Amino acid sequence: TASTTHTTTTNININNNKTTTSSSSKSKSSLSAPSTISIPRGVTVRPSGKWQAQLYFAGKSRYIGVFNSREKAASAYEIARKYLKDVGNQHPGGGSSGSGSGGKKGLSGGDIEGYVNGARKAAFHGVHDNE
Repeated sequence: TASTTHTTTTNININNNKTTTSSSSKSKSSLSAPSTISIPRGVTVRPSGKWQAQLYFAGKSRYIGVFNSREKAASAYEIARKYLKDVGNQHPGGGSSGSGSGGKKGLSGGDIEGYVNGARKAAFHGVHDNE
């Protein structure tokens, strides 16, 4: 008997750059190749075909950068997220990359932008050091 897997994923159609969320049931005996790929959190594809990394910190979406591959964008997202999480731990109530609460106690607007720029730099160095 063939087993069945149930999944819910965010996919992007490579041919026309459309993002969809779907729930599907697939049999292991299915032979057709998928026309979509899974996209990691914080990563989107640009109309140019390049990959953008962004995350939320202190209640706003923060741009990390544009990369040539999905893997580099995902790596940059993770590096920036960890950097800003450490900042949030050092300044309680200062905002974290996953909260979206917008709390800024202990951090001024200039501090926040400084930390975001530091996260951007750390992400680019981390991605390009792995080449």
